Amino acid sequence: MNNHDRQWLARASHRLLRPLVRIMLAKGVAHRDFDAIVRAVYAEVARESFTPAGKRATDSHVAVVTGLTRKEVKRLREQSDSQYDAGTWGGANRATRVLSGWHRDPDFTDDEGAPRPLILDDDIEGFTALVRRYSGDIPVMAILDELERVRSVARDAQGRVQVLNRAYVPGTGDSERIRMLGSAGHDLLSTLEHNLSSGEDRKPRFQRTVFNTRVNKRVLPVFHRLISQQAQQLLETLDDWLERHEVDEKDHDTACTRAGVGIYYFEDKGETSDDDQPE
Repeated sequence: MNNHDRQWLARASHRLLRPLVRIMLAKGVAHRDFDAIVRAVYAEVARESFTPAGKRATDSHVAVVTGLTRKEVKRLREQSDSQYDAGTWGGANRATRVLSGWHRDPDFTDDEGAPRPLILDDDIEGFTALVRRYSGDIPVMAILDELERVRSVARDAQGRVQVLNRAYVPGTGDSERIRMLGSAGHDLLSTLEHNLSSGEDRKPRFQRTVFNTRVNKRVLPVFHRLISQQAQQLLETLDDWLERHEVDEKDHDTACTRAGVGIYYFEDKGETSDDDQPE
């Protein structure tokens, strides 16, 4: 990498870290704690992705690649077991799966295709049946409590469970939002990393942004409503498509992977501009 590219990468890193550092400071995470996280990730990624083909990942090689000492690399390796569980981290949230199934499964929708109110204890065509079909082994009441907590469902006067919102959106300060930070941030940066390293034999992944630097602030609430409505419609369409192409959990022969798309609204609040050229 030439010096010009290094300067751009440093500027890009500075910019992408700003919102993360704001979150860290707001949650009481000091620089020393964050530094420990960064060191652990450096060692982990070097071991997983930068070991020469056909070679065994050694502490010495990781130390050379990362600039960490062999002693520190060894310590990080020994304490890193199960810090990142690819099988669960960023996986489909069970509550989200229940809501999605409720909106598209004909066993739980009315004649117009809308989610119908469900009797709680009915394990044939009620809420219990829905949860057992889409949440795996998560208890029915645990799913109900969580969906009620985030106001995605409510019980009517007859005790039936009805949908209030298809989206599963935890409240401000909710620990689930912190989990989503790791999942959504990882997905976006993984796509950008893929596109930066794509060669002739690697097809770039779709990643586009639309913005304007001189938007009238008075119309922002209207723009946000427009995004919320149209993006939600698009996401529901894509969610339905993904569901139709989902491999059954009992099918161990068909190759499958995690794939999806994310849409987000952004708005600058007086942050440093990235328009200046690096010297």
